[in-house]
Amino acid sequence: MAEKFNHGRSKMISSYGGVGSVIDTPDASIIVETFDNWGYPNYYDQEIKKHIILDDRLINRLRVRFPRLKHLVSIPVEEDGWKTDVQPQANYFPKWFYCPRCKRFMPLKQWKDHWQGRQEFDLQCFNPECKGEHLEQIRFVMTCDDGHIQDLPWEYWNNREAIIEQGNDSGEDNEQESEYKIKLKYEKCCSKQELYYTVSQENTDLSGIHIKCKNCGKSETLKGIFGFSQKCGGRKYWLGFQNGQYIGDSCEQKVAVKVKTSNSIYYANTLSSLWIPEKQILNLSTEARREIDAIVNDEDFEQKDLEKFSRRNGIAMEIINQYLDGTIETYIPDIVYRQAEYDYFLNKQQPEDKAIRFRQINVKGQMYGFEKLVKIDRLKKITVQTSFTRNAPIDTDSILIGDSGYEYQIKRQSVSKNSFETRLLPAIENYGEGILFVLDEQKLKEWEKNDIIIERIKNIQTHAQDSDWQFHKIEAKKLTARKILIHTLSHLLIREFEYFCGYPMSSLQERLYVSENMNGFLISAYDGTDGYLGGLAKLCNNLDKLQNIITNALQRAQNCSLDPICYESEGQGVAQLNLAACHSCTLIPDTSCEMSNLFLDRRLVIDTEFGYFKNM
Repeated sequence: MAEKFNHGRSKMISSYGGVGSVIDTPDASIIVETFDNWGYPNYYDQEIKKHIILDDRLINRLRVRFPRLKHLVSIPVEEDGWKTDVQPQANYFPKWFYCPRCKRFMPLKQWKDHWQGRQEFDLQCFNPECKGEHLEQIRFVMTCDDGHIQDLPWEYWNNREAIIEQGNDSGEDNEQESEYKIKLKYEKCCSKQELYYTVSQENTDLSGIHIKCKNCGKSETLKGIFGFSQKCGGRKYWLGFQNGQYIGDSCEQKVAVKVKTSNSIYYANTLSSLWIPEKQILNLSTEARREIDAIVNDEDFEQKDLEKFSRRNGIAMEIINQYLDGTIETYIPDIVYRQAEYDYFLNKQQPEDKAIRFRQINVKGQMYGFEKLVKIDRLKKITVQTSFTRNAPIDTDSILIGDSGYEYQIKRQSVSKNSFETRLLPAIENYGEGILFVLDEQKLKEWEKNDIIIERIKNIQTHAQDSDWQFHKIEAKKLTARKILIHTLSHLLIREFEYFCGYPMSSLQERLYVSENMNGFLISAYDGTDGYLGGLAKLCNNLDKLQNIITNALQRAQNCSLDPICYESEGQGVAQLNLAACHSCTLIPDTSCEMSNLFLDRRLVIDTEFGYFKNM
C-alpha cells in the first residue's frame, strides 16, 4: 500500500531525487511512486488549473518525445497537498526488515501479517519481549542497466555455495567485486524457515553479519555480497500495485548489488527552462486552457464548439489553434534552446512581465576579461522530470532523443505509467535572481589558439574515452577550451560569492551558455516559489566592488591546500576528468553544478603562462 510522506520540493525533482528514487526518512527508506498515483485530476478537469505551471516554450520542446503532453503540473507543497488530496506517494523499499533486539528477519508483508487484528503497524516488532522495538531496514539493493531495482533473494541466502575467485573483500561498503562469487540454490533452507539477522560485535566486516535459520540452523555471512549477481526480476516498485502485485516486466539484464544510499542507484533526467515572455501564449489563461481541453475531449466535440468558445471569451481562433497545435516535430538541442535565453537577456529590453526583471550593463574596459553583465533582479525557472536511469547518467541532449539516436546501453525509465503518451509531467517553478556574466569575445578567441591549452583539452578527452561511462565519452565530444574555462570560472565565483551575497554555496546554481556564439554563464539563486534575498543581483550595483570580489576569487584559486599535486595534476577526480581542480580549490556542491563537478581546470583561468586572466 502506498503511503503519503512528508517531503521537500527539492527531493521531488532534482539531480538526486524524484519518481523512482530511494529516499531516506526518519523511519525507513522509501521509493517515490509515479506522479500518476499522487491524485492529480484529469488534464481537462476543472481542478487541474490549480496545479498547472505555464511554460509553452518548454512544453513545445517536450512534445517531440511526449506528443500528447498538455500540462506541466506542480509538485504539491505539503500543506496544500492535504487540502487537495494531491500528495506524493511512496512505499517502503528495501522490503526486508529486522528487529535489532530479537534479530528476527522478514519481508515487510510478513511483519504486517503478524500485526493484523492488533494495533496499527508502525514498523515495530510484534514480539512482546521487544517492547515495540523499531525495525531496521536492510541496506542492500540490486539494480540493472534497464532501470529496475529489487531486493536480494534473502530467503535463499543461507542455502548456497560460494566459488572462490581472485580479489579481496576490502570493506562492507565496497561495491567492487569481492573474492567470492555466490551461487544460490534458489530454494529455502527448510520448510519452516525462520530467519534471523545477527551482527557480530567483534567483527565489523561483512563476514561478521549472518543470515541464520532458527529452525534448521543453516547460516551464511554477507561476505562476498558485492560479487553476487543474478537475472533481473524486472521490478518497478515506483509504479505501485496492479492486481495485488507490484508492477514489473521481463528483463534479460543482470542485477548487481549496491548499498541503498549509493549515488549510482538513481539519476534523474530533468530539463530546466528560464521564462521568456515572448515565447509564451500569454493571452491564454490556465482556466481557458482547461476549458479548451474539456471541449476537445468531449465525445460529441465539433469544431463549432471551439468557435463558440472563441466568440464568448474574446479569444482569437489563431491563439486557440496555436495552443492545440503547438508541437515541434524535430528535437531542439540543449545548446539551441539555451541560445534563445542568452540572446533574450543580452538583446531585449525589460518586458511588461512580473516574472522577469533585468538590465544589461556594458563593462568592457571596466572589468578585465568581461564584456557584459546582465543584472537579473527577478527570473523564473521551471524544471521538469522526464525519466530516470540507474547505474549511469545520460547527457541532456539524450533525454528527449528517440531510441534510434540513443547512444547508451542503459535504459530510461518513465516517471508515468503512460510513458511517452502521458498528458502530464511533474515540474517545479522557482523565482530567484542572478547575474549573467559574458566574457570578452575577442580576447577569448585569441586565448583559445594557444597550443598548450589545446593539449590540455585533448588530455581530458583521452581520459573520457577510457572511462567506463558512455556519458563521459559523449560529453567529451562537445568539450572545448572555452567550456572548461567558463565552467571553472563559474565554480570559482560561486565559491567566492558565498562570502558576499547572503546565500550558502549550495543555494547558488550555475547555468552555462557556451558555444561558438555564446560565451557566458549565469549564477543564480532561488528561494522556494515566491521569494529571494536580493543579495546576489545587488553585487552589480557597485562594479568596483564586484571586480574586487572576482579578483579575490582568482587569487584564492592560486593557492590550494593540495598544491603542488593538484596544480600539476594530469588527471584527478571521477575518471580523471579534472586537471587542476579538487575539493579544496574548485569543486562545489553537486546541486550547484550542471556537469557533476567534472571537466574543470583552474590553470586555464589563472596560470601565469596561458591562463585567461594571466595579466590581471
